[in-house]
Amino acid sequence: MSRPLHGTVDLPGSKSESNRALMIAAYGGFPPAINHLSDAHDTVLLKALLSSTLPTVDCEDAGTVARFLLTYLSGIPGSWRLTGTERLCQRPMAPLIDALRQLGASVTTEGGKNTIATIIGHPLQGGAATLDASQSSQFASSLLMAAPTWERGLRLTLTGVPVSMPYLEMTIRMMAHFGVQVGREGHTFIVDPQTYRPCPFMVSADWSAASYWYEMLAVSDGGELLLKGLRADALQGDAVVAEWFKPLGITTVFEPEGARIAKTAAHPHNLVFDFTDHPDLFPAVCATCFALGVNATFKGTDTLSAKESDRMTAMKAELAKIGHSEVLCAHHDHRIAMALAALWPVFGPVTLDDPTVVSKSYPGFWTIVLR
Repeated sequence: MSRPLHGTVDLPGSKSESNRALMIAAYGGFPPAINHLSDAHDTVLLKALLSSTLPTVDCEDAGTVARFLLTYLSGIPGSWRLTGTERLCQRPMAPLIDALRQLGASVTTEGGKNTIATIIGHPLQGGAATLDASQSSQFASSLLMAAPTWERGLRLTLTGVPVSMPYLEMTIRMMAHFGVQVGREGHTFIVDPQTYRPCPFMVSADWSAASYWYEMLAVSDGGELLLKGLRADALQGDAVVAEWFKPLGITTVFEPEGARIAKTAAHPHNLVFDFTDHPDLFPAVCATCFALGVNATFKGTDTLSAKESDRMTAMKAELAKIGHSEVLCAHHDHRIAMALAALWPVFGPVTLDDPTVVSKSYPGFWTIVLR
């Protein structure tokens, strides 16, 4: 059923950049002047919660929102209860809580069903802390963004084998855009007391969202797509998708409007993909290799079980159903849903049990796919 694909795709703004820009504006105490802000539900939720004064802060299923707000609320006077879905409460949070306690925060993990943490907020002084960064870089990003506002700043030493480091580099580069410098000595990051300065910020198109279009074209019978807004110099580490899909038959040429991707001959020999720094690319790469019959080695998959779903288990289960089941399960995971849907050029339209889950990062996905 494979067919050529041609067209232009309007990608959403980067959810990762948008969420960091909102947090920096909140710490700086100025209205966010953000262009191309993501319309992802996670970003909409974060923006709403930052302007709320309710003592119960419901982060729903948004891990980034919960981790960023945990640090933020620890420094805001008041009593706060951070809540979320059952799945969110199962996702890693302990390393961040431990680091915050080292810095004098009053955070407990008690408070009732679906409670992530109960916080007695007060101005934090900062200082030195160690942080286990082997589960998520969001813990470090959460602390670094708050650090300039602390009287003693922050000297943060990462322990374990850090993962998703490009996201931490994104945080540091965005802090620099707003006038705050972060020093580094090996695995130790140093932030002196500083002041964020208000200035406009342009959010780039989302490279993680682009991965499903790379997948879709790779499994199709040729064609080319213009992915609007993608830049070669993006802050996002997931821009590596352009390199990763070369042996899978996709070339990328950057133009003023974005990235033009085209289907060419694939050369999938001895492929190895390391997801240590790029866990969000796993669903699209996994689905592509499956559809093309490519044998590949996947490394750095340890953190996949702690995402919105256990992504390795979820992809194995759903790919095994293709051709045998009328409805596939999204596992309450936006990235699983989009990776499965993007297989339609070769397997036909995919029916999912919960297609609305894509709103977490890419609300307009179905609008474009179904044109």
